[in-house]
Amino acid sequence: MTITQIKKAALLNFTEKGYDGTSLFDIAEEVGIKKQSIYSHFKNKDELFLTVMDEVINEEMNFLHHFFTHYKPDLKSYLEDFILEFKERYVNNEEYNMKFVLRMCYMPPFHLKEKVLKNFKLYFLELENLLNELFLNTKVFSDKVSRATLSFMTLLDGLLVALIYGGVERFNQKFQISWEIYWNGLLND
Repeated sequence: MTITQIKKAALLNFTEKGYDGTSLFDIAEEVGIKKQSIYSHFKNKDELFLTVMDEVINEEMNFLHHFFTHYKPDLKSYLEDFILEFKERYVNNEEYNMKFVLRMCYMPPFHLKEKVLKNFKLYFLELENLLNELFLNTKVFSDKVSRATLSFMTLLDGLLVALIYGGVERFNQKFQISWEIYWNGLLND
């Protein structure tokens, strides 16, 4: 049970304070153990961070696969729901995975940057692959799969940046305006 509590406290701290702002002492205090007890599970802060990151990426990959296996025939609503689900996963205070993903992919620890970005690139590449499959299986977009996917990813990137730096209200403003433009642009391309 302690290792799970350590990872959960680490996720919360890394998400809220960043890698540099998080100390093993803070994590241990939150769990109710001594800092030295963490070393019986992890050799250092880097190993704990990378373990948490790997688990978060795996959980988020599972979310992607689960979402994309429950396709609804109305593609427009389905993609719109996907974006809104991303937002909900970010703002839900009990769900730190998406906050962690976005914080660490935009601001990775400098000395772990290469490892972190490699994992996040794999995550976003998987999302692109799932979107490619989705667009490929629709008659309307099968001839412009790459354009549909890349433009969707660009829209999603912009909305996530708005969510991180502008909050929910800014996200909602940008989403309302950009969603119809994106969709109509795909239809008229």
